[in-house]
Amino acid sequence: MGSLSAQRPLGQQALNEAPMLFLNANYAGMVPLGDLADRFGAGFSAGFQVEWMSWPNNWILGIDGQYGFAGKVKENVLDFLQDEDGNIVGRDLAISQAFLQQRLVSGKVTIGRLFPLFESNKRSGIRFSLGTGFQMHWIKVNDELRSLAQTEGDYGAGYDRLTAGWLVSEFLGYQHVSLNRRINFYAGVDVGQAFGRSLRTYDYSTMQQDDRTRLDMTLTFRAGWCIPLWTGTGTTDIYY
Repeated sequence: MGSLSAQRPLGQQALNEAPMLFLNANYAGMVPLGDLADRFGAGFSAGFQVEWMSWPNNWILGIDGQYGFAGKVKENVLDFLQDEDGNIVGRDLAISQAFLQQRLVSGKVTIGRLFPLFESNKRSGIRFSLGTGFQMHWIKVNDELRSLAQTEGDYGAGYDRLTAGWLVSEFLGYQHVSLNRRINFYAGVDVGQAFGRSLRTYDYSTMQQDDRTRLDMTLTFRAGWCIPLWTGTGTTDIYY
């Protein structure tokens, strides 16, 4: 009995037998924990990932960027500008409509692995990954009418409580990549821990510098759509 090796065109089985490159877009609900929960309420995040998955061990290497936002800010950095009714008089002598919002950005590199649940599809299963990078968050004073001269230009740095630091994260979830490559997604839970400090030298609200070390944590429920951009060709042995 002899054998020959033949290159097989991309197809359903070849998808399971070659390295893959993914572009992932995701959206998530985000719950702040630790020191971050003292500053912000729950919010959302949107992000983008580029990932490479090896074959046959399904190791995953990637880069990840996220943008977080929320409408609830617990620390009122404008309180000392407010009157007894909680209003702020703007430059036009009318009550300002300015309000506060959360902003958060993060970037990290990730390494993980996918553990297949089905012999027929080795790209679908439980995935676990670790990440490390940076995280930055701040309070945005939303003043669309530009009625608050106190927060304009360089003065805004005294209100935003800009904070940044080193980030580590853990993700556990499920990934599905269909054999015909039409339905590809993942969903799971991501936990982040950021060890940061304020980047501002002075806070107008507290009239001092915040030099504390912070532990800003997030619990994120994330779902994403995966786009496989490239796969190699599989090789098969045909016996006769």
